[in-house]
Amino acid sequence: MRALFITFGLFLNFASASADPLNITAVPLDRFELLSVAKSFGPFTWRGGLQLSSPNDKFGGLSGLMMSDDCTSLRAVSDAGRWVTADVTYTKDVLSGLANASIAPILDDTGRPPSNKQWGDAEALGAGPGGKTIVGFESRTRVGAYDLARKGLKAKFQNLNPPKEIAKGPSNGELESVGYFGTGALTGNYIAIAESNFDAQGFTKAWIWDGKHSFTFSIKQLEDFKITDLSILPDGDVLILQRSFNLPALPGMAISRLSISDIEAGKLVEPEMLLAAKIPFYAIDNMEGLAVCERDGELLINLVSDNNFNTDLQRTLLLQFAYRP
Repeated sequence: MRALFITFGLFLNFASASADPLNITAVPLDRFELLSVAKSFGPFTWRGGLQLSSPNDKFGGLSGLMMSDDCTSLRAVSDAGRWVTADVTYTKDVLSGLANASIAPILDDTGRPPSNKQWGDAEALGAGPGGKTIVGFESRTRVGAYDLARKGLKAKFQNLNPPKEIAKGPSNGELESVGYFGTGALTGNYIAIAESNFDAQGFTKAWIWDGKHSFTFSIKQLEDFKITDLSILPDGDVLILQRSFNLPALPGMAISRLSISDIEAGKLVEPEMLLAAKIPFYAIDNMEGLAVCERDGELLINLVSDNNFNTDLQRTLLLQFAYRP
């Protein structure tokens, strides 16, 4: 598994030079299923959770997540155009806190912070080739790479030339997930998945491209869930995070898996649902970020929620599970 995460390299060594310190309070969650002490949920085993808060009003809106190769550092993007970084601490095998957190603006191709919320609407985050970090933006739809390993948080946006069709989705539903295949049959290709950009049959659109060539495929919607993030697994399969938020139904989240062997041009792919959870029975919120990493021989699945900067009604949660396919 190590080869998948090696690109994270100098994951947080850059943060102190360009970012502002961020005071985060992390309150541990003692269970995932609130009416039970169960720790196993299908192929997932609970490894702890945190409810995060900060007196800094710039903290919140976390929409994309990455973890270092050994699960001891995280990087997130905010849909207000900011990076958030932190060290991750554990008590034995349980997620227990964050330390050395920082926050900084995500820069554009000129080296400037976003001019407004629309230009700063970062919704997706992933590891790219050569140690670069991929960021997908929604309202002003674009996908770019940041050379954080070499240039720190002063790194500028480098356009990855995604298919133009991605930007043609409905407002606030164009793009939610990006990734890069460093292994498997699609090695060297990028992937992007829409939130609510549907094909003629009502299925979610997704794209594969390498900078020169691209193709589109579709993903079958499971129940009322929409896709909010993805992460590439060691074998090249795609793990996807989904959420449902359709009043009066209770909000929920799901995790599903796409087989890389099913991804072909023009094909409809049906994901395998691995976990589904609804409020108020589970410790979830508006789950938007998904990341995988490896610690003590376990593949860990990490989830983060977007509180929409609404601290009265929503929470920023960081959840972790061990995943045994």
